[in-house]
Amino acid sequence: MKRLSLIIAALGLAAAAASAQPPGPPPGGRFDLDELTILLDLDAYQKGEVGRVLTEQRDALLAEREAQRAARERSSSAATDERPPPDELRARRDGNRDEVLGTLQNILTEQQMTKLKILMQPPQGARGPRGAPF
Repeated sequence: MKRLSLIIAALGLAAAAASAQPPGPPPGGRFDLDELTILLDLDAYQKGEVGRVLTEQRDALLAEREAQRAARERSSSAATDERPPPDELRARRDGNRDEVLGTLQNILTEQQMTKLKILMQPPQGARGPRGAPF
């Protein structure tokens, strides 16, 4: 009976400790517009403009992906089915991120940009890139 009580107490403490942890960043480090609005303290104009920029970026990336898929389907050679090298993918991702940050710099205040850059940093001890928060 004493052993059962100890197990139940340990499970209770573990559950309490788990629930006391602050929530971590979303999977993949991405935030939706409502979360960014709260985290960056965006006003209504900024929220609309940030939403527009993020939607344009998403649509452009989806169009690029669809064009690549169509090109692979049209081509029958095995060479075009290969993925681009990781360095090329990283360069594209960094270019897209820099382009979006440049656009957002015209919308957000300096303090908001600083917060956004902090949010974009990978958590300490994380392996690999966390990616952009959008």
